[in-house]
Amino acid sequence: FDIWNPVEICPEYDADFAVKKAGQKEKVDLAVLLEGAPRVYIEVKAVDATLDGHEGQLARYFNATPSVSLGVLTNGVEYRFFSDTREPNIMDPVPFHVTRLDGMELNQDVLLRFHRTQFSSNAIRDFATELNYTAKIVAFMRTELDLRSRDPSEAMVRWVLGQDSIYDGRVMASVVDRFRPIVGNALRQVLREIVRRSVAAMDEGVSAPPVVVAPTATQPDIADTTEAPESDVKGRVVTTERELSALAHVRRAYESSSVYNGRLYDRSIGKEVPIELQSKDTTAYFGICFNKPAWWIARVVTEGRQPWIAVNLPRDRVANTVPPGFELLAANAFGESRIALPSVDAISALAPLLHATMLAVVAERKA
Repeated sequence: FDIWNPVEICPEYDADFAVKKAGQKEKVDLAVLLEGAPRVYIEVKAVDATLDGHEGQLARYFNATPSVSLGVLTNGVEYRFFSDTREPNIMDPVPFHVTRLDGMELNQDVLLRFHRTQFSSNAIRDFATELNYTAKIVAFMRTELDLRSRDPSEAMVRWVLGQDSIYDGRVMASVVDRFRPIVGNALRQVLREIVRRSVAAMDEGVSAPPVVVAPTATQPDIADTTEAPESDVKGRVVTTERELSALAHVRRAYESSSVYNGRLYDRSIGKEVPIELQSKDTTAYFGICFNKPAWWIARVVTEGRQPWIAVNLPRDRVANTVPPGFELLAANAFGESRIALPSVDAISALAPLLHATMLAVVAERKA
């Protein structure tokens, strides 16, 4: 959209809303107009403001304008997208999509649907409905298939036994109890096969690492992407048990470090924020970071011929602190300081090195 064209982008849009007080009308912070009618309303809050609780104000504007099909609530960093999938001209109470400016590259396929050249009210409603149902189905499937510490649910067992040629008898409670571990083992076997195929696809993606562009002075924290592209558009990034184990070892190191429950300075919002240990899986490695991927601590590869961990420290510093029994590997596009892992559990022996990395990451982000 042309932000300099007042016929297309109108700040402080004065619509026929309810009067607030002293005869003053309510105004939308930003309105996007197409063919003379508002199509998108954007309500903007301060960059350090939480967005929770402000949906009602946007909903008043949205519900009063039948031509609007997309509402956006933002503080400039986080963006929440709303539509009217349940009842026409009544904004849904829950956003159908949420994204952040510091992770926008992950959501370009969604944002492209709002582009001026293909903007369609009906298409947005259909897409919002699709995303809402997808989220519900994903949550359901995750609950049913995550069998790390339990057997499958009764509903899952009954569904499996009810398929043709699996069980001919009547599925009673005693049958469910008998088949619960059998179904659980079968599901785990299928999931392991899926993970193996995904790991094989990931190994192919690592074979041709991308060119890494160094961050510029004007993009201090967002420019570091250093991720391998998807080698197979049909593939999906699958987080394995070993990667989750690696995260657990790094988390224990974090909890025993001097920066645990500390704060660091986020230049994008100009203030200190609580430290949050996070992870991000890619086709090339499993990344562990503070708050956002650019503030990475470790990158781990647990599959393949040579598992390794990279820490975010200069190679010359790491070379003098690698514990006995560990080998420092050659640098590659994903890490300057890579250390060979004899096993995932060996990460626990690298706790002092991880502590130093965490201190360095926090020190780089002092006010």
